[in-house]
Amino acid sequence: GAVARRPARRGGVAIRGGARLHRRASARRPAMASKGGAGGAKKFYHTTSQQAYYMKPSEAKTVSLDAGAPPPSVSERDRPRIAIALMTKRPLDLEQWLCYHRSVIGVERFYIQVEDTPELAALLLRPPWNAYVDATFVAKTQRDYFVQMDRQAVNVACAVARARSAGVDWLLHIDDDEVLHCPAGVGALWAALRAAPRGCCDAHLKNVEALAPDASCARPFAECTTFVASTSKFSSYTNGKSFGRVAAPGLRAHGPHHFRGDQTSGATRDITPNVAVVLHYESVAYERWTTKFSELAARHGHDDAILEKLPFPFYRSSLSAVGRLAAAPERDKARAAEEAFRVWAKRKLVAENKLAPSDRITVTAVKEALEGLGLAGDAS
Repeated sequence: GAVARRPARRGGVAIRGGARLHRRASARRPAMASKGGAGGAKKFYHTTSQQAYYMKPSEAKTVSLDAGAPPPSVSERDRPRIAIALMTKRPLDLEQWLCYHRSVIGVERFYIQVEDTPELAALLLRPPWNAYVDATFVAKTQRDYFVQMDRQAVNVACAVARARSAGVDWLLHIDDDEVLHCPAGVGALWAALRAAPRGCCDAHLKNVEALAPDASCARPFAECTTFVASTSKFSSYTNGKSFGRVAAPGLRAHGPHHFRGDQTSGATRDITPNVAVVLHYESVAYERWTTKFSELAARHGHDDAILEKLPFPFYRSSLSAVGRLAAAPERDKARAAEEAFRVWAKRKLVAENKLAPSDRITVTAVKEALEGLGLAGDAS
């Protein structure tokens, strides 16, 4: 079968497109490790074969998009230059994603690593996207939860170098199932980035998680308007995403959620959710959920040792359910399929997810923006 394509190595360094990512001395399977910090407090690190980064455990909080005073804003004339780094594989609707971020957020450049999806060349290499997208096409990758972050780090390193050459101010690292939303208007985001202290290289955003309106949801950006706002109820990560200041010396990915530079003091500045928030459309299309976890099951198997390493209960239950479905004999397929659907629906359907009203919020801005751009399709 296909194997993950790794960057060429030279002298213990992974190299791709001129970017260099130092490898750790020993390649270990990813794990969570804790080390004693000041006053006996524990610091938790996630390690992969190529990097180790600090993960601050998230507190159980509710993300509010309208808390606090109205944020300041700046005009189009004073906006910073923004780009996005993305690694994508068979995205659900990349053209919607691109149009939204270009038209609504004002993103000037997209640095995209396209994995095993050569058909996207028809979109990305023609006008208007060939003027805004710097695409790298990669073949024969394999979905692997534990090494994906290493590939993302290499892609970000390449994007940082290209963004510097293009005069970009801030680089956002998000996925193809994530959308940036600015509740007070994009001018407030521009103002927040402009106001970030010089020593800040990591402008950090909180995230919320989408719920599917029904089981037939196929175009999440245009259909989903209900989001889980209580981080303790999320199915996936709770620790947000970040903009990196491109001019910061030594700027690099610090895992998928943060950036770091040579200066560590005051590196991170939080952007409040009433200014900007990441909308995460995690597994809200049922067929996408089955495909994702079927591929993960094929790569990682279903043994307890693998399940224990996955940090999210929803991921563990999904991998188990889809694995049982794949292994079920024909006479048991219908029952296994029904059980798998229940695992998905319990966490991802609005009608099945038993959340208190205070734990969810409504966001219609993305749906309305896509309708205004004529991109909502059947969802409108």
